[in-house]
This record gives sequence, structure tokens and C-alpha cells, in this order.
Amino acid sequence: MNTELSANTVDVAPGELPFDATLLFKALQYQLLVAIEYCHDLAPNESVWIEVSGDVTVPGITQTEVKYYTDNLTDSHANFWNTVKNWMHKSFSRTSFRRLVLLTTQEFGARSELKGWNERTPAERLEVMENIFASSRAAANKRAAKQEIKVAEHESETTKPTKSLSLQQYVMDPVRRDQLMEVLERMHITTGAADLKQSIHNYQRRFLTMIRPSKCQQFIDDFLGFIWSYKLLSDGWQITQQDFSTKFTELTRQYIKHPDTFPQIDTTALKTTINVEQIKPMLFARKITEFNGEKHLKKAALHRLVAETVISELLTDGVLFKPELDGYMQNHLVQHQFLRERAILDCSELTSQVELEKKSEIFYLERNSTDVAPFCGMDHTRIEFRNGIYHLLAGEESEDEDVQFHWRLW
Repeated sequence: MNTELSANTVDVAPGELPFDATLLFKALQYQLLVAIEYCHDLAPNESVWIEVSGDVTVPGITQTEVKYYTDNLTDSHANFWNTVKNWMHKSFSRTSFRRLVLLTTQEFGARSELKGWNERTPAERLEVMENIFASSRAAANKRAAKQEIKVAEHESETTKPTKSLSLQQYVMDPVRRDQLMEVLERMHITTGAADLKQSIHNYQRRFLTMIRPSKCQQFIDDFLGFIWSYKLLSDGWQITQQDFSTKFTELTRQYIKHPDTFPQIDTTALKTTINVEQIKPMLFARKITEFNGEKHLKKAALHRLVAETVISELLTDGVLFKPELDGYMQNHLVQHQFLRERAILDCSELTSQVELEKKSEIFYLERNSTDVAPFCGMDHTRIEFRNGIYHLLAGEESEDEDVQFHWRLW
């Protein structure tokens, strides 16, 4: 029983085209987020299936139809009647589920007889549907009578049943009563479900309290990407409890507030933002060009940007505090100054500026390739980050020669 995720599922805002694909993606993202929430309740050996028996399915337990609407759930709304019709389909194994859930962002209409649905018995639910169907038929008969007069006067053609009435006629046909009762015994309606934006906020607040605030959305995006992966799709779009647990643990370790492992960073994206001509006047760049190291500028700028980005994110999320950062940078400054003084001694007999520049470049490359000291105890601290610390130090202005960071060996 496949649910259509069409532009009709959500309202079209003024100025938007009715076939705007973003509407489909919003509805699908909403469905996948519901699936992720279901995964948190899985027992070992259980799975969530997407678009197999319906929108979101836990075999043998729950089948949920996820509807992303903004109008009200009225008595004749196709959302209700079409969902029931789909569950009545002969190929759908209704009796294999304990619950059939219609989850919708809609609220019940002000005068809807569907209110109180979950508290009613199957027989009472049937009675409500019979009352709605009777009212719909009466209204249709009234319209038909008026139409017959117009037809007799050659003013119009015969009126066809509305889509809603056609659905009701199918569902309420006595020949399908057994199938209908099997649905009503299991059917639960959840109205007023949060919209996509609020659902994401609720998920973050409920499940991601241990994740760095600036990375919560990235965590969700990565998980949605995992669900979209070819592996899951090729396996029938099934998320096992083991697969879910493994991925959730992996992302938690990656984005946790107090990580043991150095955070990942997209250096490819950062590289596209670098303009060498713009950085040449900067102090850290001038200290590289002192030994004719222009060819190293782009990589140096990237490493500096890596350090700036990581530091900014960690400070914002409260993972890093300035005294820790200052201590790490001070250690690198002192170590660098000692190593530079030793390298200068090795060059004491050189008089050629060309040779001094060559030795300085060798010193630069050696310093940028040495082993990395862990940053705040984090494993796998990136060499790009450590080198970026060097360039941040080299970019600091100071009149005190004792605290200046240089690459030149003179």
C-alpha cells in the first residue's frame, strides 16, 4: 500500500508553482524523520520498513501512514477515507499488525464526528462512519435533485459523485464490511502532529541533548543521508535495529559535546573559499614569502582556515574554553621558538641569502610534517589543524620579539 507524496499533500504558498518539487521533499523528509523516531523503539531483531507495506512499518506491530497537510481533518476529508480504503485492500495484511496508525499534521475539524476516535470501540467507529456517509449521500442527493432540474432545462450535464463520496461508497459497501471491521479494530488517529520544522526541533530536544548544538542539524542530515543510501534502498528500504544503533553510535561519537576523537571537517569545501591574492598581504602569509615560499600559501591558508573553523565551532558549543586554547597555542609557540633557535645555530656559518632561504623552507616543511600533539586530549588531531595553529601564531602582531613566530632562519 504505497502512499502518494504529491504536491496535493501540502498547501501551496502564494507565488509557488503547484508542481514545486520542494513540497515533495518536505513531505518525504517528514516521513523519514518519523521512521527515525520509530527506530528508537525497536527491539533487537526488529526493523523499520519504508514504503513497503505503507509509509512506515514495523512488521507485526505497527503500520503508519504519515500525512503532511495544513488544512483540517474534516469528516469527508480524503486523507481519512483514502487511508482506510488502502488498508482494506486485499493485498494488505491488516491482521498481521497490532495497530494501524494515521499520523497527520491536521487537527480535527471544529464539528468533526471523528473526534474521540481512539476512545471508541470498533462498533462505535463504524456508527460514526455510517453517519458521515449518510450525511454525504443526503447532501449529494440534494445536489443531484437541483442538477436534474438544470438538466431538464438543458442548462447542465448530470453531476458525477465527488471524489470524497466515491471513496466513502467504496469503504462503506456492505460487501467489504469484514475488511473494514478488521481495520477499525486496529486503527488509531494521531492528529496535530508537529510540522517538519517543529518535528526536527522536538527530535533534537528529545534525542540529541548530548550532541554539540551547532552539529544537531548536521547529525539529522547525516542520518537522513544514511537512510537514503544505496545499501538500504537496495535491501528493500529496511532499517534494522542493529543498523540504526550502529549509525546512531557513529554519529554520536562524531558530534558529541565532549568528543574523544577530533571532529571531522570538510576541507574540500573550505578550499573553494581561498583566494591567494587576498591573503598575500596578511602577516602570516608575509612570513612565508620572506623565504620565497609563495607556492605554500594556498595550503597554509587552508590549514589556517581549518584551525579557525574548528576553534570557532568548539568554542561556540562549549566544548573548548579559551584557557585550554591559549595553553595549547603557547606550548606550540615555545616549542617552535626553541627549534628555530637551534636551526639558526645550524645556519651560523651561512652567508648566502639564497642558502638561508632554502634552509628556512626546509625548516618550514619539517615543522609542518612533524607528529601532531593531541588537541585537548582528542585522538586523531588533524595535521592541518596543528599547522593552522602555527599560522594563527604567525599572524599575531607583537612588538615583543620573544613572543613572535617566524619561519626565517635569520
